[in-house]
Amino acid sequence: MHVLISPDKFKGSLSASQVCEALEKGIKKRRPKTIFTKMPLADGGEGTLEVIQQLHGGTWITVDTFDPLMRPIQADYLWLADQKTAYIEMARASGLVLLSAKERNPLKTSTFGTGILIKDALARGATQIILTIGGSATNDAGIGMAAALGGKFLDSEGNELSPTGKNLIQVASITAFELPSCNFTVVTDVENPLAGPTGAAHVFAAQKGATPTIIKQLDKGLNNITSFLGSIASEPGAGAAGGLGAGARYFLQAKIVPGSSWLMDKVHFNRALLKADFIITGEGKIDSSTWGGKVVSEVIKRCDKVFKQTILVSGAFESSANFPIFLDENEVFTISSRAKDLKDSVARATEILEQIGEEIALKYLN
Repeated sequence: MHVLISPDKFKGSLSASQVCEALEKGIKKRRPKTIFTKMPLADGGEGTLEVIQQLHGGTWITVDTFDPLMRPIQADYLWLADQKTAYIEMARASGLVLLSAKERNPLKTSTFGTGILIKDALARGATQIILTIGGSATNDAGIGMAAALGGKFLDSEGNELSPTGKNLIQVASITAFELPSCNFTVVTDVENPLAGPTGAAHVFAAQKGATPTIIKQLDKGLNNITSFLGSIASEPGAGAAGGLGAGARYFLQAKIVPGSSWLMDKVHFNRALLKADFIITGEGKIDSSTWGGKVVSEVIKRCDKVFKQTILVSGAFESSANFPIFLDENEVFTISSRAKDLKDSVARATEILEQIGEEIALKYLN
């Protein structure tokens, strides 16, 4: 029996690799002759660079940069010298994880620190930069990133503005800048446009600390920037990372690709899929958002095309109307159903996943 284990991370608990190891250990207890392929996945957010390094190697480059509130920090990116390619995760410089709950306010945050990472990679001779943009603390439409690369944003009187979400509404002109020849790719699973009811501010700013009043203010700023960006603002993914998707398209001429699908192609998921009898996938919480192109939904879609059985594992499960009709909600294996509470779920995640591995072995792997 050949089992392919391909989960996303269980956010706040285990990395995708740790999930793979725990499930394999549990299955082996009951079915020691099982053959495994472990293929940790990611959707363009946290964990993506680690998956890339496992596949391609590379060196971590540490850079003096700035956090979302412009405080000096160090952040790293992955550098593949032989390919002159940099993989940059914006959350390492401009991510929500860098701020305490009290500090979160997308009026004040900036992607400037991410721009510094890009600038360093360009100085190193990068001819290709892949920018993964999950987990941002920002809503500045990428003007912070652009400012770090030489762009200037002026108000109606010609004064230079600090590149934050608060000042988007005041931008009256933009001073252009030139970059060395480089191909940019933005990796995200967000499909929202830049502004409006389904845009960056209205959908994502609340989780970054914005009140309803601030959300309206930010959206007005995004609509103002739309006057410069034109049709780019309405493209799928423009609203990713507080509009960094749109900013990267406009300032870097980047192309936007869907994160899960992009990474699965890169690690040759389909090749491994064809060899497997069963596929186990999962994430920290399976809910309605899962089915919008995230790792689990992409794995299931590919498995269904070649008539392979998928087994779902998660930290927690929330039923939704989008749940695939050919799967049984009652057969989702969850950590939460075997734990006392959330704290216990996190503390015993590895132990419980091993138990789930045993259950899977007994139920499916005869």
